[in-house]
Amino acid sequence: MQDFCFDNLDVSLVQGVLDTHKGSFGHLLIAGGDTGYGGAGIIASEAAIMSGCGLVTLITKKEHIQSSLSRNPEVMALGVDGRQDAENFLKDHKNLLIGPGLKESVWSEQLCELFLSNANKNEDINITIDAGGLYYMKEFGCPWNAIITPHPGEAAMLLNCSVDEVQTDRLEAAKKLYKKYNCLTILKGFQTIVFDGDAYRCTDGGPALSTAGTGDVLAGLIGSFLAQGLSKKDAAKFSVAIHGAAGDRFSKKRIRGLTATNLIKIINKEML
Repeated sequence: MQDFCFDNLDVSLVQGVLDTHKGSFGHLLIAGGDTGYGGAGIIASEAAIMSGCGLVTLITKKEHIQSSLSRNPEVMALGVDGRQDAENFLKDHKNLLIGPGLKESVWSEQLCELFLSNANKNEDINITIDAGGLYYMKEFGCPWNAIITPHPGEAAMLLNCSVDEVQTDRLEAAKKLYKKYNCLTILKGFQTIVFDGDAYRCTDGGPALSTAGTGDVLAGLIGSFLAQGLSKKDAAKFSVAIHGAAGDRFSKKRIRGLTATNLIKIINKEML
């Protein structure tokens, strides 16, 4: 297993050139934010737009539109009632993120079925599956071109085992996830593992990241870097390393109290 960190990655891969426009940096379509979890989709979309994605569209519950526009007017926030509404916005989108703030509900299920079925039919689509999207992946299938981002609890659910079994041998758990679902796996936690047949362990990151919303930040970063043209492996490693290094920057001054909002600001101001 190869160790990696922010300091030994080539940051030029995520930096732009002079002759560009917003279309040069990709368009990410995010589906997230069911009732009671609107912040997750908003945080993921903010992480994406502030890490350099040229265009970001958020499909969410209508009740969350005003909050999204108030916080990030740069994000195109669209309220949908279900699958039929969302289908109108999915055409021609090649970079998808599904899952932040989704839960067991008809609305979440319909969006997951739509996104996953489209990715399964189209080999050109990049899709990141996070949080609530992972639960529906078992039902609707995992596209071969996906990146999945389970934490230990979600990994246990996907492997039908206990969290203790996942944590006892995290590398073996990542290998099993990769073999079972045939996609790049990011097993989150202490020394996050990226596995795509080869194993990589990130030495950045620590307990400061153990707060609500930081996983949504990571998902937004992955979707953003994929939309900007990075390969799956590079997008995964850069996102994990930048996310972890930003948490470490915070930890040099404080141990507790890192919010997802502040994490995005550190990434935007200090890491990119």
